[in-house]
Amino acid sequence: MTTSRHSNNTSEAPGKKRPSKASYLFHPFEIAFCGYSNSGKTTLITKLIHKLSGEFDIGYVKNDVHRFEMDVKGKDTSKAWESGATQVLISDPRHSATLYKDGPDLVEMKTSLLKQDFVFLEGYKNSLAKKIIVLDDKCEILKSVTDGSINNVLAFVGAGPEKNNLPLDVPYFQRDNIDALLAFVRSVFNKKIMTTPLFGLVLTGGHSTRMNTDKALLKYSEKSQAEVCYELLDSHCDSTFLSSRSGQWADSALGARPQIHDTYLNLGPMGGVLSAMQAHPKAAWLVVACDLPFLDHKTIHFLIKNRKPFKVATCFNSEHDGLPEPLCTIFEPKSFVRLLQFLSLGYKCPRKALINSPINLLTQVNPHALDNANTKLEYKKAKSQLNLEARP
Repeated sequence: MTTSRHSNNTSEAPGKKRPSKASYLFHPFEIAFCGYSNSGKTTLITKLIHKLSGEFDIGYVKNDVHRFEMDVKGKDTSKAWESGATQVLISDPRHSATLYKDGPDLVEMKTSLLKQDFVFLEGYKNSLAKKIIVLDDKCEILKSVTDGSINNVLAFVGAGPEKNNLPLDVPYFQRDNIDALLAFVRSVFNKKIMTTPLFGLVLTGGHSTRMNTDKALLKYSEKSQAEVCYELLDSHCDSTFLSSRSGQWADSALGARPQIHDTYLNLGPMGGVLSAMQAHPKAAWLVVACDLPFLDHKTIHFLIKNRKPFKVATCFNSEHDGLPEPLCTIFEPKSFVRLLQFLSLGYKCPRKALINSPINLLTQVNPHALDNANTKLEYKKAKSQLNLEARP
């Protein structure tokens, strides 16, 4: 798109908006499979997982209304549990497991499975999760659907090839037709992806101490670098914003562009990204720094084309050290929680979060696209090189 849907005269004022509550149980991409005992829920779920596990990292959560046992009696962890420990964790180099008394708290429910691409829930029929209803032989569960105690139903699954007189006008699948159900599950997740807007964010809120002049206002051509980056992103994103300090561009032509002012202060790029995600928590964010004079349409197009929305983020590896480049990255909505987790541990650099999160890491199509200019000498070299490249 070439124009923003937001008025140029509006900006995000600090403190005006609060992030919405997480509208999921365990994961933004989740489906609950609900049915009575012996209806075939577990068999159905495991068949789907088997089909999808080669392509995705999948979480599974079982809601057991009865007492369950996961430990082995006589083992060290079992002895610790029986002695009165209220939380027991066991780990080896490739696995870990935790047993809680009274179950995980709200924060752990909302965060513990975010590293997975999506989650299948078994049970949770009285929750607000979107559901696929697995019918028992007598279809007893339909009573709860009819009276509204089970809601958000996406589809029904049953033993027969078709089912008449269902209470809702939603798809029906024969439970052995796994391929059809698999395609439906993909379509549910893809619809969520397609309705998630991709916003652009140009980070301009830095103090440019090494350059000793504001890098956002530097000109490598006729326009300021902030303006060039804004127009670059706005040609690919649904809406685009400048990330800035409050009042930073009040007396500048950049002030006419949509702004998101920092509400997470003194945190560098991390603060700008978090402020944007707090202002629009349901959007994915394509974030770039304003000091990338070689950034081009080809690089941005490649990044968007190869985006994997189930991951925390999609980004390029550095040509210098092979690590993720956080300042040309698509941050998915769930990365907001991930960044806050690392911030709570004292890590202010988004690169640290990317290194330790499931991301889609790409090789740069233009090896110099993410070279930045932080000093006056680097600025002069970059400008000279760009002028040479611009000559016929």
